[in-house]
Amino acid sequence: MRMNLTTLLAPLLSGALLAGGALAQDQKPAAAAEDKPAAEAPAADRPKPGPGQEVDPKIIEDMMGCMAAGLPKDWKKAWFVVRQIGVNPDKSRKFEANFFFSKQEDDAKGEPLKSCGAEQVLRGVVELNAYLPDSQKHWSGVTMTFHRDGRYQANYDMTPFKPKPAAKKASKTPPKKQAESSK
Repeated sequence: MRMNLTTLLAPLLSGALLAGGALAQDQKPAAAAEDKPAAEAPAADRPKPGPGQEVDPKIIEDMMGCMAAGLPKDWKKAWFVVRQIGVNPDKSRKFEANFFFSKQEDDAKGEPLKSCGAEQVLRGVVELNAYLPDSQKHWSGVTMTFHRDGRYQANYDMTPFKPKPAAKKASKTPPKKQAESSK
């Protein structure tokens, strides 16, 4: 199942991407909390994230900022693949993340990308769960792709997670020898 988030952040992401991850801040005087958009308002003043709401741009910005530091100047797209790899004893899920980039839009394999590390990206992916309907929150994988022009998309794998069976322990007793027949 493919689920696209939003493309309204294209100008913001384009600036962040082209700057190679360095995010400039305006030196304007701080506006009153009631004048700030929801994404800039203090957390207590923001509505709780939920399905159908616009994604907080800071989540996307942080994920792309993490990846941007390792991108070459001539990149065309960058993506990460997150897969559930297990379940912790406390029932929280375990994930792994792999990062890639390509200098061509149509390259699906890409080259490995050194990012700031998986932790920041995984945190962002988990935060995005708040914007998904309950029926889509238990995905087993997500591929999030960022394009140089600011577009991005998230494709969720809704296949239920199935843990790999534990490897069988090797028997310590040697296998029984078949009786040799004598002639």
